[in-house]
Amino acid sequence: MLLLFNLLRRISLRKLILVGFTMAILPLLLALVFAVTAVKELAVSSQKTAYRVAQISQKKELLRERLTDFERKAKRYLVLEDAESRLAFEAVHRDLSEVIGNLLSLTEEPALVVQLQRFSVEEGGIYHHVSNMSAEPLAKPEKVGSRAGSTRERRDRSTKARIEKADEMFSAINVRAKELARGFSSVVDAEVDNLQARSDAVQRRMLQQSSILLPISVVLISFVTFFIIRSVRQMDHAIRKLGAGDFVQPIQVTGPKDLEYLGERLDWLRSRLRGLEEAKQQFIRHVSHEIKTPLATIHEGTELLADEVVGELNTEQREIAQIVVSNTQKLDTLIAELINYSQVNARPGAMLREMVDMAKLVSDLIEDYQIRLRTKSIELVDRLLPVELEGNPDQLRTVVDNLLSNAVKYSPVGGEIRVTLRPNGGHMELEVEDDGPGIEPDERKHVFEPFFQGKAAREQGIAGTGMGLAIVSECVSGHHGKVEALEPRPDKKGARIRVQIPLRLD
Repeated sequence: MLLLFNLLRRISLRKLILVGFTMAILPLLLALVFAVTAVKELAVSSQKTAYRVAQISQKKELLRERLTDFERKAKRYLVLEDAESRLAFEAVHRDLSEVIGNLLSLTEEPALVVQLQRFSVEEGGIYHHVSNMSAEPLAKPEKVGSRAGSTRERRDRSTKARIEKADEMFSAINVRAKELARGFSSVVDAEVDNLQARSDAVQRRMLQQSSILLPISVVLISFVTFFIIRSVRQMDHAIRKLGAGDFVQPIQVTGPKDLEYLGERLDWLRSRLRGLEEAKQQFIRHVSHEIKTPLATIHEGTELLADEVVGELNTEQREIAQIVVSNTQKLDTLIAELINYSQVNARPGAMLREMVDMAKLVSDLIEDYQIRLRTKSIELVDRLLPVELEGNPDQLRTVVDNLLSNAVKYSPVGGEIRVTLRPNGGHMELEVEDDGPGIEPDERKHVFEPFFQGKAAREQGIAGTGMGLAIVSECVSGHHGKVEALEPRPDKKGARIRVQIPLRLD
């Protein structure tokens, strides 16, 4: 098997498809050849059987006709005793002997051969007996008078006796003829049964050959298909890993020469993307460092000004100082979020993985939010079912933390937050709902984009960088999952975010 794989790897995809097609169709062609040969043999056999049956039926019927004619001509000759009657009698005897000979050539049944030979002997005996029955001259002039009448009476009595004797002989041979007819009918039935048996045997043989060759064809098709599909799946898996940002594991595609070449190009693309990703991360680190240092100096300086360390400020100066301090804080927060997003986005496929108890992780985070919940009098209702999945605990914690933070931020005082965790097939399903203003339908596909802030945040003046849900999306994507903003429930109006992550990563 390994040798066959190595041989197939040396040919191109086009040649492999042609080879696979040939390998798949060859057993079918063999089955077709076997079927045509078997049908041809059956047709020849059927033709021979049909011809033999027709000949036997014809000769059997001809035997009956010739025997009847033989009896009639014999009695006519016995009555008339003339040359014409004798010639007709001898002619029908020859015809009958010929029919008997034909029937002997058409059968090999020992019993029928014996019966035909006996019938031929009896027929010959009747012929000779009838031929020798006439003791008087065939044509004598009759004399007038009592003597002539007496001679006629003797002739009539003699003729009557000969005819009665002939009736006995023909009665016996007719019984023989009926036995022969029954025997040949049995031969015809046997020939038909034999033909049916051969037909059934050919059908069974064709089914047996098909039952062997068709599975072979299916196995060959499956083998070639598997060989091609395996390479395609390897490429699909590699592309998915690239899409998920995993640029660490080398890409190797085994299969036809063409697909292996595509695998090499994908690995080249992986190396290029890895280099670009590392360059991007290095650039972000350098830029953030270069920005944070002067920003920290500006922040400290403005705080000193706002605290009037260098001198008393008037009202306008104090307001300006507070504006600068506030904006430097926002800028510092934004830079921190950018760095966090960049770290999450960088090579998620290479992250550390372990089994994570999601119910405990969510429960611990809810406990951390108790103070913020009590501050706004928010009731949090959780329905947490046991779920364990393979993933990065830090990133999974970030997902839940950001979702809870948004829910608390947008929930009104006295509102309610509902957190649901459950297994769903081979996935973990986490839903976080709040009683806030919700997400507009046309904004639901944009809320996971970096720096996007919805209408509710702008109208209510809720501070934020627009990076929270973008970080959630990147973390979930790194776990091969998906996150989406759903329609609120019929009796609710707030935001409803659902996260689905496979329990096992490929």
